[in-house]
Amino acid sequence: MSNEAKEQLQEFISEAVSERWQLPTRPDLEKDCVDYVWNAWDKEVPYHDETYVTFLVIQFLSNHSREAVSSQDVEYMAVAEKERLLTL
Repeated sequence: MSNEAKEQLQEFISEAVSERWQLPTRPDLEKDCVDYVWNAWDKEVPYHDETYVTFLVIQFLSNHSREAVSSQDVEYMAVAEKERLLTL
């Protein structure tokens, strides 16, 4: 891929991720997402596919949410902590 094509693809990916990004207080994660999309992209074919960008953004966020704590997790931790305190 030529340098010009590479730069155009990088700009496309950055702009496409930015258009989809819904966490304005997390520009650090947005940059990580752009890097993730860039690394996942097949650079042999410098096509511009917005649907594929959306898929990769969802994949990036899904991978990051594996470590997230749900409200059910919080409730379970609260019950476990109460039980622990009662046994002291």
